[in-house]
Amino acid sequence: MKVIPNKRAFIKPEPTSKTLDFRRNRKKRDYHKILHGLILALEIAAVTLLAYIIIESFATQVIMTEESMEPQVGVSDSLLIDKVSYRIHSPKAGDVVAFLPYGDLSGRYSIKRVIATPGQKVVIKSGIVYVNNKAYTAPVETTAINDAGLASNTITLGKDEYFVLGDNRDVSEDSRYQNVGNVLGSQIKGKIWFDVSRKNFGVVD
Repeated sequence: MKVIPNKRAFIKPEPTSKTLDFRRNRKKRDYHKILHGLILALEIAAVTLLAYIIIESFATQVIMTEESMEPQVGVSDSLLIDKVSYRIHSPKAGDVVAFLPYGDLSGRYSIKRVIATPGQKVVIKSGIVYVNNKAYTAPVETTAINDAGLASNTITLGKDEYFVLGDNRDVSEDSRYQNVGNVLGSQIKGKIWFDVSRKNFGVVD
């Protein structure tokens, strides 16, 4: 006897409305997840770009390569240069500044402290710095001066000249020496305002 198969047993049942709703909802959820991920990625990229633009516009990061500002600033410390302040006002005595010796754009930054400003007179006698005939008091602890260099004779600063010293006096190449001399305002790129290294983290005085 020949058996005829029941064709209805092989017919795929039509999905119910509940099944269709479930599939549509799952697709919507997947779509929203992808969309949310893309929006989040774009937001992170936008914030990162904005932070980069702000930092590049208002600050520059440099690495200290000398011992001349120890112990306030150590070798390999990562420093932020404020590039905005000196567009508003001139450097003042006590500021720690970054400058390019002789304005050489291809050179590395030198980090020193401003001791005297345009028009002032500087001389070093018996290891003491005098500005306009008054003993200069540093805002931080410094080492003794054993070599007055050019400042053994009175130096009168010109209209746009600054006299700078390193806090670690005896290892610092600064305005006492011919290879640095008086620093022009146009050579100063900004004020060192923050040390982001782990050891000396904080505002630079």
